[in-house]
Amino acid sequence: MPDSSARVIIRCYLSPQALAHVQHAFPPPHCVSNAITWGALVSDLQRRRCDVAIVDPCAGGDHRAQSRLSILTQAMTLVPSIPVIGYVSVTASAIRVVQALVRSGAPEIVIRGVDDSLDALAGVIHRAVAKCGWGDLASALDPPLRALPLPIGAAIQTAFTHPEQVRSVSDLAAAARMTRRSLDRWLARAGLSPARTLLSCARVNAAFHLLAGGSIRVGEAALLVGCSSPRSLTRELSAITGRPASEATRVSRDAFAATICRRLVRRPNAPAACSSY
Repeated sequence: MPDSSARVIIRCYLSPQALAHVQHAFPPPHCVSNAITWGALVSDLQRRRCDVAIVDPCAGGDHRAQSRLSILTQAMTLVPSIPVIGYVSVTASAIRVVQALVRSGAPEIVIRGVDDSLDALAGVIHRAVAKCGWGDLASALDPPLRALPLPIGAAIQTAFTHPEQVRSVSDLAAAARMTRRSLDRWLARAGLSPARTLLSCARVNAAFHLLAGGSIRVGEAALLVGCSSPRSLTRELSAITGRPASEATRVSRDAFAATICRRLVRRPNAPAACSSY
């Protein structure tokens, strides 16, 4: 069972049926509740009283969707570190809502009755938490990241928010528009670990959030984060966290984030070796 310190607090604005489905996908120790009003949801988001928000702006009446989206977009701009997931039905109004949510930066959209099986919904929520967890890491590593050229910073962000798209150092170097040797040299100058370590941290970071809830298995997590095999993922979890893989996801998210930050910073006097793959 996951440690209660790894629980996710989810605030929703959904129909009763959709809320019940989210609660089944994310059972205790996670906390899933509906806001009484749209204003209450936005207030909770602005005051950072939740880890994730899941919304259907059309719930209770399509005619209010646009005004609700306008208010939500402002809150999302102010608090980008909390992911907002759209959970909508297949209707004409919902299509417009989806487009607006994507433009506002919603990391995930789920369509009711189409891609919302319990496992799929749980995976979406964990991925959203992992993606926005990059914001906390980026804040902690702001000085070295600012020392990098913009293409490298963008490539690192992609590695952490979509690790399945950046599977190797070659992929990371291509995204940064430079050779692998030049990439590692830039990382060394900025005081960051080599690209190989950085990619391991990115995969482990995403896997932690997927596995922490207890509903995603290691094999599924390995596929989602772009790992070559479950065994490879368990080795990386142990290597990055310094704990057996079975214990690596039982720490709090704050403690885990601190561990990742330490591994991303180059040790004093460490050589700037070129990554091997």
